[in-house]
Amino acid sequence: MTLGKLVGIGAGFWWGGPIGAIIGYYIGKNLFTGNNDREKAYEISLLILASLVIKADGKVLKVELNYVKSFFTKTFGNTKSKKYFEIFNTLNKQELSSKLRGVCLQLTNSVNHASRLQIIHFLFGVAASDNEIHQDEVYLINKIANYLNINDYDFHSIYAMFSKNENGLERYYKILEVEKEASIDEVKKSYRKLVMKYHPDKLQGVSDDIVKLANEKFLAIQEAYEKVSQKIS
Repeated sequence: MTLGKLVGIGAGFWWGGPIGAIIGYYIGKNLFTGNNDREKAYEISLLILASLVIKADGKVLKVELNYVKSFFTKTFGNTKSKKYFEIFNTLNKQELSSKLRGVCLQLTNSVNHASRLQIIHFLFGVAASDNEIHQDEVYLINKIANYLNINDYDFHSIYAMFSKNENGLERYYKILEVEKEASIDEVKKSYRKLVMKYHPDKLQGVSDDIVKLANEKFLAIQEAYEKVSQKIS
């Protein structure tokens, strides 16, 4: 290991924790300077985790890479996303599996539950971009969810938004985290709980750009509630 890489790891870890150390080693730059470091770490973690999910089924598909690039362009704009693309291209050439737990633990300690839910939402979007979510991808995203202290109900609720195996009302029930036999009162109770959990105002430790992402899940919950309520009524 070169002196430059050692310096990069040290500086990166000092300012940006395990995520900063990864960037310091593989990119050779310290992007963490004490200014918006938590937001930077969150955004870069999306690249690290997306890279792992893309490679989970043993294939790196262009459509999945393009999904990530399109997501970052729409979320951050051309100038900022271009810098992230350079990082992403480098990360995709690395073996990062051993870094997974450290990255997730850093996120668990630095951003709140609502912000971590958005990570799972993003990763399922990556996995579904080729119109097929492979079981290896589901397994890895579930592992990430466990490291991020996200329970099975939340995991399957987000999964249901993207899974083609879930259709119609069954999908809506899973999004609402209720059984098909649930009463209207139980549905309303779960809906209110989910609205509080996924409301964009709940996000912390992320940039304003990331807050926009919460609206997609928020709208899906509202749609599911309307469909299930109509069925019960």
